[in-house]
Amino acid sequence: MSIRLRLYLSYLAMAFVPVILMSSFFILLYHLSGKEDLRKLSEERREEYFNQALIYGELKYVIDDDTGRLEDKAFLHELQTRLREQWAGLLVGQDGVLTNVSPFLMELSPEEDWAEFYREPPEKTSFHLYRFSTHQIEFQYPDGSAGRIVLLNRMETIPIFWDPLVMIIMLLFVGLTSLILTYLVSRSIIKPLQSLRTAAIRMKDGDLSEKVALGRKKPSKKSCRDEIVQLGTAFEEMRDRLKQSIDQSLQYEENRKQLLSHISHDLKTPIAAIKGYVEGIRDGIANTDEKRERYMLTIYRKASEMDRLIDELFLFSKLDLQKVAYDFKVVDIGLYLEDFMEEQRFHLEKSGVKLQFHRRESGELPIAADPDKLNRVLANILDNSVKYMAQQDEKGASAIEVDIWRAGQYAMIAIQDTGPGIEPDDLPYIFDRFYRAEQSRNSETGGSGLGLAIVKQIVDGHNGEVWAENGDEGGARFCLKLPLVQSLRGGEWE
Repeated sequence: MSIRLRLYLSYLAMAFVPVILMSSFFILLYHLSGKEDLRKLSEERREEYFNQALIYGELKYVIDDDTGRLEDKAFLHELQTRLREQWAGLLVGQDGVLTNVSPFLMELSPEEDWAEFYREPPEKTSFHLYRFSTHQIEFQYPDGSAGRIVLLNRMETIPIFWDPLVMIIMLLFVGLTSLILTYLVSRSIIKPLQSLRTAAIRMKDGDLSEKVALGRKKPSKKSCRDEIVQLGTAFEEMRDRLKQSIDQSLQYEENRKQLLSHISHDLKTPIAAIKGYVEGIRDGIANTDEKRERYMLTIYRKASEMDRLIDELFLFSKLDLQKVAYDFKVVDIGLYLEDFMEEQRFHLEKSGVKLQFHRRESGELPIAADPDKLNRVLANILDNSVKYMAQQDEKGASAIEVDIWRAGQYAMIAIQDTGPGIEPDDLPYIFDRFYRAEQSRNSETGGSGLGLAIVKQIVDGHNGEVWAENGDEGGARFCLKLPLVQSLRGGEWE
């Protein structure tokens, strides 16, 4: 439920709930007082007013036409009795002297000075918590003496304290309703805001580990319209992204530290070798032309290794920072791979490695690729396989088989070698930077530990996948999965 709707409902409840509660309270009060039906009370009031009107009409007739009957004590007693039943009474006087007082009025106020009251009657008075009004009627007796009647009748059927009591009860119900509804509505708003404030303080202090909890269960479809829930969801997404950003920054920092450490380690070995051979030449250890030539060739090879390592480090750092620009072109990966393998076949045969290439099906396999980067991927995988197989005792039995085929909307490339395979424990990590398996990925054999990491970065840049596995008959198999270009629209492949 949204906050706007919640506030609207609370406003309506503040208007109607007190009325309902107060009505229920009065109905219960009337029921406890013996009034089974509110209509009965209304009928009693109407009946009282009607009877009073009848008696007052008869009294007016007597005053206008037969004032002598007011001297008849029996008539006055009967009249006073009838008025008593309607909560009314008469004060009758002659020549300013009070001559008859209603027994009902004397019971209401035994200590009242009715003679004084008769001489100067107030417009309104009260007896036993009921308000009475007074009416004076002047007339003449048959003997010509002046007569005056003071009529007192109850103004309301409820006690005098009832009006302020009703007001107090009404204010009480309104106040309680307002307090309860305000508490419930504010609690549903303030408590989540306090949770957000606590989460913000934790974030300010650098603690992004805890999720933003609004003190509610899993939001339902209805609660998703709640602005607080929407705010909490957005706040949680911000916390999660900040955490991911910080974790990524920390990972980058750790990677940079590892990069520096590995650079120092991998550069130190060839530099130490170069220094050793140079010192050997300077100290006269290489005292023959043959030794000097061998020393110089070793120094050149070590320098070339350093140059290649620096190139790989430079390329990997740019790939890792996503600062390498790809020059994508639509190429037929089948023809491209066939030409590439033809170029590599001559060099590999000189190393004693037989290279075989197979296309499982005919037809074009167009992909969007950067030919130079793809060339680096294939070259690194082949170099890794060659170094992998070079450690075997058998000579002349090394071979690499490359297969390519269509797999749905992807082109699949498998590069299988005849080496000893990869240890199962190493398979999940061989594409990590500077990771070297015990045999093939050793810096002593010329591996930098970045070749397959560069392969992974470039393939990811092509929206593809790469993984390694062991072949069914031994050896390592590297698999590449590259998305095919489906159609050409507006001069661009998609």
